[in-house]
Amino acid sequence: MGVFTLVLIVLWTLKSLFLSTDVQQALSPGQRFFLNLLTPLLAVPAIYYTWKLFAVIRRKLLWKIRGRLILAHMFIGAIPVLLVLLILYVTALLFYYQLTYYLLSNQIGIHTGQIHAFNLSLRAGMQEALAGLTPSPSMLKSVLDRDTKYLLGAYPSASIILRVQDSAADQATVFGNKNVNTDQLVRYQVPRWAGDREFSGLVLEDTQPELYKGTEKRPGSGEPGCLFLRSLVFSDFRPELPFSLEISVPFDRYMLDRLKAAMGQDLLLADHITAPGLNVMLQNTDFLQQNVLTATFELESSQQSLGRPVWSVLLFPTSWNSGSEGSRADSNVLFVELNTSKLIQNVFRSESNVSKTILGVLQIVIGFFLVVEVVSLVIGILLTKSITKAVYNLDRGTEFIKRGDFSHRIVIKSDDQLGALAESFNQMTEYVQTLVKERVEKERLERELEIAKEVQEQLFPREAPHMEGLELTGLCLAARVVSGDYYDFLPFSLNYMGMALGDVCGKGISAALLMANLQATLRANVMNLARLTDDSPKQAQGERTVSRVVQMLNEQIYNFTSANKFASFFYAVYDNKKQTLTYCNAGHNPPLYFNAGEVQRLYTGGTVVGIFPDAEYDQETIQLHSGDLVLAYTDGIVESVNEYGEEFGEDRLVEIVQKNRNLSADEMQKLIVDQVLAWAFEEERDDDMTLIVARIR
Repeated sequence: MGVFTLVLIVLWTLKSLFLSTDVQQALSPGQRFFLNLLTPLLAVPAIYYTWKLFAVIRRKLLWKIRGRLILAHMFIGAIPVLLVLLILYVTALLFYYQLTYYLLSNQIGIHTGQIHAFNLSLRAGMQEALAGLTPSPSMLKSVLDRDTKYLLGAYPSASIILRVQDSAADQATVFGNKNVNTDQLVRYQVPRWAGDREFSGLVLEDTQPELYKGTEKRPGSGEPGCLFLRSLVFSDFRPELPFSLEISVPFDRYMLDRLKAAMGQDLLLADHITAPGLNVMLQNTDFLQQNVLTATFELESSQQSLGRPVWSVLLFPTSWNSGSEGSRADSNVLFVELNTSKLIQNVFRSESNVSKTILGVLQIVIGFFLVVEVVSLVIGILLTKSITKAVYNLDRGTEFIKRGDFSHRIVIKSDDQLGALAESFNQMTEYVQTLVKERVEKERLERELEIAKEVQEQLFPREAPHMEGLELTGLCLAARVVSGDYYDFLPFSLNYMGMALGDVCGKGISAALLMANLQATLRANVMNLARLTDDSPKQAQGERTVSRVVQMLNEQIYNFTSANKFASFFYAVYDNKKQTLTYCNAGHNPPLYFNAGEVQRLYTGGTVVGIFPDAEYDQETIQLHSGDLVLAYTDGIVESVNEYGEEFGEDRLVEIVQKNRNLSADEMQKLIVDQVLAWAFEEERDDDMTLIVARIR
């Protein structure tokens, strides 16, 4: 998009700077189409980058909780309030305009009615003065001059025209007062549309405007202004001398001043002003310039302008030439000053206590509303600040945790849900700090256990000794890192091989330490006895050497370990020349001796080592034959359970060996281990598994 935008801007710039309109017209239609397409294509990157900018702004505004709360308050509170205020404002404008328009129309109607009443009064006075006399135009003129002083007192600029029709001579005589140009009276005519009907209202004098004195020139056209409040009546008796009586009061500064006195607002009358699409519209009159006809204040000489906001009120006078109401295009515009205080003061200027009371109550309500709004705003800011402060503290706390500083604690200043959350955060940090310490300690222990495992692995035989006529193998699978089981091979000479298998009570480090002690004690005892017998096979067999080793082991374990520590133990010596096995079983699972399809369990011995210091142990010698097999194991082999809680058991072990008698010792060991591991349900075993397999070749 960046490359596309750059290319598009370059092409559009080149087109704007170097390709004139004439050059573009000389291009082919396809080229012109391409050039004209550049401008619409600019909308694509504009929309794209506008959307990207919106996404960035949105992300910046909404990332912080404070920004989210501010936007939430705006959409929930501020925007609806602004819409309500806008509706109230527009409603108030409409009400204000309608009230102004009503007051203005009412005042114009009052003055029109007064002028028409004066006209009717003049007609009645003239007819009463001429009652019983032979009327003549001069008599009518004298009566008119006598009675118009009251009208001119109220409206000094009023123009009064008396037209008398002489039926005998078939001619008309026209009289006018001082506000009428007498040299123009000969051309005066009553419009045909008026007939003999009475008329009163606002008129646009477009028939003979030059007849009336003081009429200003219309702006832009040089024609006199001709807006009047007019009343026209006709005589209703004495048909031999009919007359018409017209009173015209110009819509001038004097009339505007009287309207202002009634309404309390400045007024300005203009002409040739483009009317707005809506009458209810604020305008600034700086654009009026020379279009002003008159105003209730002194206009500036350089620019006839109010310099203040005003209402535009259209006036629709009746055309005196045609009798029809004026259209919007040729209507005069009356501007009314937009001043609410003056209007309210004028409307409520009554001395009645009720209006004053209502106005006072309104002021109190508005003041109370403003106070409540300010208090609500302050409370909202404080609540928002408390929320965002709590979130900021939590966020800052997480930054400390990310850096690995678990000692940081949040200061709790409020007893609320946010305070409870901060307290939970502190507790969590404390727990995490404790867990980290425990983890470090655990890792240290695990490293020590790994070292202990490596040391223990050195205690087990790395490989089975080789002896002619005997296949020997052993294996220990620890349930945990270190094992409490023990097996060992002790080669005395080319013809003698010692075998040991033990299971220390307990698990873990304590069992492993006791196992190491057992291994060291056994090897020391065996070596000491070997030196005493000078490698004599006769003494080794005949003087109960095997049981003596176990007895010495029992005494030492008892003396140098705690009372609750013991081990089951099996020890045997194989004589390769005689193919005999002398053994002693100290409370261990009886090893299995397989001979010609039969199974013999090796029980001879005594109790476990390490409990009773004076325990006696026996030994037994069995004769072995080619193909025989001796299997010694710990309880982890036969006590392994499946998903139903069923143990593997000794019977399955015997069955596996009997079905696979032809396998070598290594193969037999691997088969048994695989079968037991397949039987076990849980990956983590509960007990160590140790196994020794000896097969006679």
